[in-house]
Amino acid sequence: MGAIASLTVLLFGGWSGVVIGWLFGTAAGAISCRGKNVTINVGIRLGASSGFILGMWLLVASCVQGLIVRPISGQVAFGIFDVLLLGGAASVVAVLASSLMGALQGLPETRRHHAVWITVIFILLVFPLVDQVAQTNWIAAVVQIQIFIILALGLNITVGYAGLLDLGYAAFFAIGAYTTGLLSSPQVNLEWNFWLVIWIAVAVSAVAGIVLGSPTLRLRGDYLAIVTLGFGEIVPIVFRNLTSVRIDEPISKILSSVLGRPQMAICLLGCSQPINLTGGEAGINPIGRPVLPIIGTFAPSNYLPWYYLVLVMVVGCVLVSDHLRNSRMGRAWVAIREDELVASCMGINLVRTKLLAFAMGAAFAGFAGAFYAAYIGAIFPSVFGFSLSVIVLCMVVLGGLGNMTGVILGGIVITAADQLYLPQLAQVLKNILNVSILPYVASPQWKDFLATSLDPTQMRLFLFGMTLVLIVLVRPQGIVNR
Repeated sequence: MGAIASLTVLLFGGWSGVVIGWLFGTAAGAISCRGKNVTINVGIRLGASSGFILGMWLLVASCVQGLIVRPISGQVAFGIFDVLLLGGAASVVAVLASSLMGALQGLPETRRHHAVWITVIFILLVFPLVDQVAQTNWIAAVVQIQIFIILALGLNITVGYAGLLDLGYAAFFAIGAYTTGLLSSPQVNLEWNFWLVIWIAVAVSAVAGIVLGSPTLRLRGDYLAIVTLGFGEIVPIVFRNLTSVRIDEPISKILSSVLGRPQMAICLLGCSQPINLTGGEAGINPIGRPVLPIIGTFAPSNYLPWYYLVLVMVVGCVLVSDHLRNSRMGRAWVAIREDELVASCMGINLVRTKLLAFAMGAAFAGFAGAFYAAYIGAIFPSVFGFSLSVIVLCMVVLGGLGNMTGVILGGIVITAADQLYLPQLAQVLKNILNVSILPYVASPQWKDFLATSLDPTQMRLFLFGMTLVLIVLVRPQGIVNR
């Protein structure tokens, strides 16, 4: 945890150490007392100790960032007073946050449970305001993180609970997004209300999950993965090619073909001119955004309404996922995952149970896709490729199959690395190369090699793959134990 906090300070600098000290300090206080029967005083002492260690990491990182990283990357170096101020503030915040969380661990069980949840809710509600004050500008990435958390929770139902390996999960994300685009975009002359369209997108995605699940009921393992992979590749291609749509009434179309009289065909849609439904590779743009009475239309430049809306969606998905896990259907999914034959012998309806797993997982993806389409304001088929399904699967495996808390943590880790850390690391390395290395390299070939090779964003899939391999080898149950 200290290494990640230090990396954050080295990459972002400024007041990022205070924000990360607040967040990681809270986590450190909880972890330091986990599995221990502590009193309030003991919890404070353990939390303060963990917070002090984290604070030292932050202080050293602030010194290195202000005195070394900034000069070699072309920025003005901080003075020693500024460095100590930033690092000291981060250390104090880390100690206070960790001590407070440690103290909460010493409360009686019921009060401790409530206090922890109140603390988590407070952090989630206040984070955008802290982000604005500290000028870290992380809120856009946090919105993306929450979208992927919804996707990971949905895939966890299919893969984690029911054990049905789905490599085409991005297809349901695309179906939800394109349903929203088709029903709320002036490009196709439909501008329905977002609050209605989002539930239609969920329903359409759930039906698509049943359509996918129906022909795969007798498949297992690799064969199921191959079929779902094919489905995931077909859906973006279909959306990419719906640029000239004409629909004829089927019976009259067949009769006209048999009799050789094409004029008998009754046209239902696109009669005078075929309709461009999806815009091809250019996608659908613009897409209608949510509207609320006090806030008005959600603006793309104002992230606060989007943050709180997707936060409510994440909380709803967590509650639904938790109830499903503890329900009779959830226990049936787990039984199928452990041994399908035994589950069938115990009276579990395999057809209905598997179809519900596909439908619920797809509904979560459609939910996220509807929000994503409105949030971005445009959708393109290239976004919903196979790599997206792999990244979401990495989140589930990293966190732990069937472990909801682990899946949420896996979504945070993977998406934060993808959306926040890797782009910032690429920018810092680029500045260091341009200022401190490339001017002293005489060979143009070496300059080109260094400029193109030291780009972490080009190796994102390689890094995610290596992370997945290491997790499977070192900790196959995921980063969070069941």
